[in-house]
Amino acid sequence: MPDLLNIGNTGLTASKKSLETTSHNIANVNTEGYSRQKVIQTTNIPVDKGGLIQGTGARVTGISRSHDSFVEKRLGQATTEHNFFKERAEQLEQVENIFNEIDGDGLNKVLNKFYNSFRELANQPENETIRSVVRDSAQLVSQDFKRIRGSLDGLARQVDKRLEQEIEEINQASHNIAGLNKKIAVIEGLGGETGDLRDQRDLIIKRLSESFAIHSYMDEKNNFIVMAKNVGTIVSGTQVQELAVRGTSKDESSNNMSGSVEVFFKHRPAASMTDKFKGGRLTAMTKVRNEDIKVQQEKIDDIAFNLVNSVNAIHRRGFANREVTPGALADSKGPVTGIDFFKTPTTKENSALNMDLSDLVKDDLSNISTALVENSPGDNRIALAISKLQHERIMDEGTSTLEESYLQTIGRIGLETGKAKLDREQSEGILVQANNIRERIAGVNLDEETANMVRFQHAYQASAKVMQTAQQMFDTVLNIKR
Repeated sequence: MPDLLNIGNTGLTASKKSLETTSHNIANVNTEGYSRQKVIQTTNIPVDKGGLIQGTGARVTGISRSHDSFVEKRLGQATTEHNFFKERAEQLEQVENIFNEIDGDGLNKVLNKFYNSFRELANQPENETIRSVVRDSAQLVSQDFKRIRGSLDGLARQVDKRLEQEIEEINQASHNIAGLNKKIAVIEGLGGETGDLRDQRDLIIKRLSESFAIHSYMDEKNNFIVMAKNVGTIVSGTQVQELAVRGTSKDESSNNMSGSVEVFFKHRPAASMTDKFKGGRLTAMTKVRNEDIKVQQEKIDDIAFNLVNSVNAIHRRGFANREVTPGALADSKGPVTGIDFFKTPTTKENSALNMDLSDLVKDDLSNISTALVENSPGDNRIALAISKLQHERIMDEGTSTLEESYLQTIGRIGLETGKAKLDREQSEGILVQANNIRERIAGVNLDEETANMVRFQHAYQASAKVMQTAQQMFDTVLNIKR
């Protein structure tokens, strides 16, 4: 009788544990990153009684979670790839919006008005009102160059702030992984179950893979390792190697901007790793800042530099629109020839940001030259020559005009943005597919769990019936002896 009671009790215990695990699965059906758990049940060790091998019931040896390391790895890769294209598309859209001319007068339209104002001045070189229009249109050109260049610089600074936030989140995730490593090691050392903790760790690793490509594994000392690909180990068991950011000098920066944020290991601040990360948001941000934005900054500076120098080269040849002494180079108002229309840039770098009218043109409309010879108010050759710059191939080693070069710049960023959007859509589909595969393997199926619950409930009731029958048999024997 005691053996029968014990067998019933083992079945009761196993069924109860299965019911608890099934209930746990159902409760976490909507928990992100949760992996379905299952009771591992086996037979108890049989005994030899009178030469017969007799079973002694069932026992629970542990609880397993549905987990496929290959699927998790593929999901991590898909997550990294999708977040790279998503972040890149979002950043490039902001760059594209800077050059957007649909909702207003963009640089191309402003340049056309500038050239047209010189054409009107060539038709009426003595008209003071048109001279004022020329100066105003030139100021609009300067302002729009500054707007574009300043907006690009501002976007680069915005990326710097995003990088700081990203590194802070990465370090927090790394410490969370290290803390979970410690808990898992302690609980498993005591023979406990750590399925939920491992799910939490996998979820943090998945979120960490949004920032950059990672590789995780168990080393020979049974320490859980998390590595940033092409960079190094960031978590080893309970130890964390923190990342850090700091502003650098112009010469040290990756995008030729003073104060630009670079990424380092906290204990190795001399070795920048900004460009070493692979995939994820971190790589997308640095790529847009160090390549796409930098190219646009350099291109807009190049266009401004060539425009200023080309206009000034022609304007210097002309004479001020007032009576001057023949052969004189200056009068009481200042120079009468050799006058710069724009302030001459010392270097090509930051030409767009520093673009402005010369002080002489700002102060006196008569310093806007139209005549090629002195004391010739009807002479329009200088104004005409400046207006013709619109069609001169002065850009890209004499292969394109200013307008063509600018439109190529807009087209290039438009193509890159369009490609990034397409890549984002495709990578999103791959990520959804990877998530679906993971859910099929590790997710909770309510229909299946409900069926299991009924099955385990019946097993529990049957085991209880066994114990009840054993008790009745034991009572019968006792009653016979009485």
